[in-house]
Amino acid sequence: MAVKQAPQEWAQWSNGALMVFRRDFLAWVKYYKSSVILNFGEPLTNLLALGFGLGTYVAKMAGVPFIDFIGPGLLAVTAMNAVTFDMAFEGYDRLNENRIYQSMITAPLTVGQIVAGEYLWEGIRSLLYGAVFIVVLTALNLVKSWWALLLPLPLFVTGIMFAAPALWVASSAKNHEQLFYYFTLFITPMYLFSGVFFPITHMPGLVRDVIVVTPLFHVVNIVRALVLGHLYPGLWGDALWMILYAVLFGLVPVRVLGRRLAE
Repeated sequence: MAVKQAPQEWAQWSNGALMVFRRDFLAWVKYYKSSVILNFGEPLTNLLALGFGLGTYVAKMAGVPFIDFIGPGLLAVTAMNAVTFDMAFEGYDRLNENRIYQSMITAPLTVGQIVAGEYLWEGIRSLLYGAVFIVVLTALNLVKSWWALLLPLPLFVTGIMFAAPALWVASSAKNHEQLFYYFTLFITPMYLFSGVFFPITHMPGLVRDVIVVTPLFHVVNIVRALVLGHLYPGLWGDALWMILYAVLFGLVPVRVLGRRLAE
């Protein structure tokens, strides 16, 4: 009897997560144009300004044309930004301003269902924004390999990877200002030092050790390899690191958000 009930319980649990996903998607549809411009504009501007501007002075980076090098890196940044800004600010508002999470709990939904639904949406969101940037890279002839067809896999995982710490911060922050600490102290340094614009091989050893434990570094490695077709065995380590990071950090917001909702 317990064996028969298990699939039913799982179906009910997943339906709750899908309800959260559907709510997020319908909310996004109402403002998707401005959202696309906000999250897509900066990486595209950097691609054009640095790739065609600075790229005229920097012939090659790591053996490939400079614009070919930074294009995949900025694709990874697009996926990161699309998820991080949305989950941090929207998560904070849903908890503290419009109290949507409190309403969901009385629906009733569990904290686990809420978090899972948020992760599912942010994974799809990362994929959507990444796909738009892939179209731009393809139009500029910067996609060099059919391996790029596998990009949806790392992009989806990237969404979960960056949604988890962003929801953790949103659940812990007492005001909007504290959210900016996360962007200033973590997101911006990752953007600058995770191999998006230059290899980290010549960085000091201690700095390299810090960089290789950050999530964006591994996303950049995989995305660049798939776009350029330069695959190597070390990518399996990057992929495993991404999965472990998503799983381990993905559990943290369940406890933190649950504690806040119980207050």
